Amino acid sequence: MGFPVVAVVGVMLQAQLLATLPRIPLPTAAPGVARASVHQNTVPAGRAVGGKWRLELDVVESAWKPEGDNDPEVPILAFAERGRAPLVPGPLLRVPRGTRMQVSLRNRSDSALVIGGLRPGVRLTDDTVQLAAGATREVEFTLTAVGTYFYWGVFAGTTLDDRLWKDTQLNGAVVVDAPGASTRDHILLLSEWFLPYDENRPFEVVSVINGKGWPHTHTIELSQNDSTRFRVINTIPLYHPLHLHGFYYRIESQGTGSKDTPVPRAKQHLSNTDLISPNHTVTFSFLPSTPGNWLFHCHFAFHADETVTLAGSPRDSTAAAQLAASHLAHGANGDAGKAVDHSMRGLVVGIRVSPKPGYQAASIANAREVRLLVQSQPNRLITGATAYGFVLQRGESVPARDSVVLPGPVLELKRNQPVRIVVRNNLSEPTSIHWHGLEIESFPDGVPHWSGLGSNVYSQIAPNDSFVAAFTPPRSGTYPYHSHLNDRHQINSGLYGALIVTDTPRDLTRDHVIVVGGGGPELLKKNESPFALVNGRRTPAPLRLTVGQKHRLRIVAIHPDWRISLTMQNDSTIARWRALAKDGADLPVALQTLRPAHIEMGPGQTHDFEFTPMVPGTWVMHVRSVETGWYIPLTVNVGPTLGSTK
Repeated sequence: MGFPVVAVVGVMLQAQLLATLPRIPLPTAAPGVARASVHQNTVPAGRAVGGKWRLELDVVESAWKPEGDNDPEVPILAFAERGRAPLVPGPLLRVPRGTRMQVSLRNRSDSALVIGGLRPGVRLTDDTVQLAAGATREVEFTLTAVGTYFYWGVFAGTTLDDRLWKDTQLNGAVVVDAPGASTRDHILLLSEWFLPYDENRPFEVVSVINGKGWPHTHTIELSQNDSTRFRVINTIPLYHPLHLHGFYYRIESQGTGSKDTPVPRAKQHLSNTDLISPNHTVTFSFLPSTPGNWLFHCHFAFHADETVTLAGSPRDSTAAAQLAASHLAHGANGDAGKAVDHSMRGLVVGIRVSPKPGYQAASIANAREVRLLVQSQPNRLITGATAYGFVLQRGESVPARDSVVLPGPVLELKRNQPVRIVVRNNLSEPTSIHWHGLEIESFPDGVPHWSGLGSNVYSQIAPNDSFVAAFTPPRSGTYPYHSHLNDRHQINSGLYGALIVTDTPRDLTRDHVIVVGGGGPELLKKNESPFALVNGRRTPAPLRLTVGQKHRLRIVAIHPDWRISLTMQNDSTIARWRALAKDGADLPVALQTLRPAHIEMGPGQTHDFEFTPMVPGTWVMHVRSVETGWYIPLTVNVGPTLGSTK
């Protein structure tokens, strides 16, 4: 199904209207309030009193700098241990199972509040404390449910999903440890400060991990081959596709905020990108086997770029007037999609893995060479926008500079065979390519000004320059490759593709690739692009399958803005397929089961399924954004076996 031109024009006009007003000064904290400090959830709060663990928490008016020292400071309510500075996130509550808790809550703000989440395992309706302005309440309970949770506060009469800016940082981690369990882990709490405007003015938002947004987040220091555990708490009422560069992890438990459910060992599959639901938790462990600089970040581009920073907002009315004049001079939406001054922001954490003594990078001798060109083609996309894409150079013949392939050509690599991918940037702007999910050295991983080891740090690929990504893929599987610079603009313009590692050449009559990615520009910097492509088209060519034969369907989700849904059905009947792999890694036998042919995915995820059609006919793979946005049907034609007379 194509996009109606009238609808597209309407969207563009609405975008222009919404972008007409410039930024204005942010709210400021009241004079004399305490400044909130940030911390990494390493020191538990409270003290032992008479065989109980006593925690005294105040809610106080605070001023908070969610980014750098020279970036804006905003007003919030924050939790503080009584007599101490307020903290973002709130003080860590971490105790062994069976601990008898005694908690004193005092509301020093001028608003009535509701505090919840202190008693994991208890129904939400039974786990809240009403706290009037100026009031103090004492609660006592026993913590018996092992796991990862969080406590929270909201304005009375609202819910967790209603929080906007003032009460959004009323969150604190709760960890209940099994007796004798290791406490060597990293607790990462995701939160967001969100300020909407009633008029046609873009909202202001900053997204943070443990109180800071990248590049000001705390860098996690690890040692090579020293297993580690992350406990991730999502207090934001949004989904996040969280991606770990360089390594696979195993999810050990998943929580709803009030209940944390362990994953049986037999079902702990390897993964590198997973969706975490709003107000949920996830605990996973991994082995940092390769030294260097790595990232753990949200893979929605607008949760990790300039969308989620307060930097650049005017400090006062004079600065606002100057910004408004510049806004009028350069156009209301003049910055949307531009590559200038692009940098990662928001929900990003750096990981630095120090090498073991004597470490040497793997040899790439006798590497096969692949020449991959990054190019553009004007007027290729639906709005008349320029498409960005990849082209493989075969032999000495150089492709035309305005030729692109959407999606990028499938890169076919052989397991354990070294490869040198020479990436030539023929764009007029810098770019960078990330080989998503591959277990490779840090330097070619593709994060500008971060990937590398020691002083050998990768920068970016300048216009008319080249970069050699040299590595040896160790695992057969399905992976995306994509831009990792100005991601929303470049991926929405087509700079992505599928990379497949195999032991032997694929049988292309039975092995099929479905790539779902961006299909047009973001019309507003802070809103999702309404465009998508399936296998490079809004009306994709049908898949052709043969009855009675096993077919492998490799699905790559790489739209930077959307969760996507895929459902294969024939009229009202949903097909059944067998799950084979996720994120390039084979699933354990316990998960390789037949199931309805439906999957929801976030950007960066891949899934492999086996489908055996039993009768000729036509199926439709319904590909759509999970939220209202776009829909593209992919026809799946099942023909008779060759030589059949039926």
